[in-house]
This record gives sequence, C-alpha cells and structure tokens, in this order.
Amino acid sequence: MLKRSLRFTLFFTALAGIILYGSCRNRHLASKNKKENADTLANFPYWIGLMDSPGVNYEFAVNAFNKYWEHRERPTEADGEGQDIYGNGEKDKEKGSHPSIQYVYEYKQFLNWQQRNKNLVKPDGTVMTPEELLEQWRKTQIDTITR
Repeated sequence: MLKRSLRFTLFFTALAGIILYGSCRNRHLASKNKKENADTLANFPYWIGLMDSPGVNYEFAVNAFNKYWEHRERPTEADGEGQDIYGNGEKDKEKGSHPSIQYVYEYKQFLNWQQRNKNLVKPDGTVMTPEELLEQWRKTQIDTITR
C-alpha cells in the first residue's frame, strides 16, 4: 500500500513539474515569437498585401506599416509628393537613388487606404468588407424611406 501511495505521489509530482516547465516554456516562446514578429514586420512590407485582404485587422495593418518605415527614409518629399522613381528629377541626380523609393506608389496607396478605412473599423478591429458596406447602405436607404 505504501509503495502505491509513493508511486502516485511521485507520478503527480512529476506531472506537476512537467506542466510547470511547459507553462514557463510557453511564456518564453510567446515573448520570443512577439519579438520575432516585430522584427519580421520591420524587415518585409507585409502592409502592401494587407491593404487588399478582406476583413484585415486595421490596427495590425497600420502597425505593420509603421514598423516597416520606423528606421527607413520615407519615400516622400517634404510637401507630401512621392519621390521620382524614374530618376528624372534633379534631386535624384544629386543624391542618387534610395532603396525606399521602390515602394513610393505603395506607400502613398497605403496612406490613402488608411485614411479611407479609419471610419470603417468594426468593434473587433477588422475593416468592413464591401458586402457589409453595401448592406449597411441598404439599411440606411430603407430607414430613410420609411421615415
């Protein structure tokens, strides 16, 4: 009987140790994944594809855009105009072309997307799809007619 009791105690102690180790390991991996995710967002322009994704999380897309441009020169002039990507401008001849210029079109497109969708964010953080916008418009039209 004592051996059986001792076995159960050892078994449950070992099980508790494994669970505790797994819990600590998961927290470590979660913090590591969060850091790697931030590094990945800073190294690759995921925000370009997110603009066209239906039901994208607005804050995630904006965060990905900001992380990417955090340590890069933005491809716009002081007046907000995009830099000349074809190298025909005087400034390009003087200072040479910069790698961020390759995303000048997408950069401006994202700023437009951000402005256009900032009021279309649902409570769960996703951007309304065209179908949801159409349905909302229909409800508004019906409400207007019935008044």
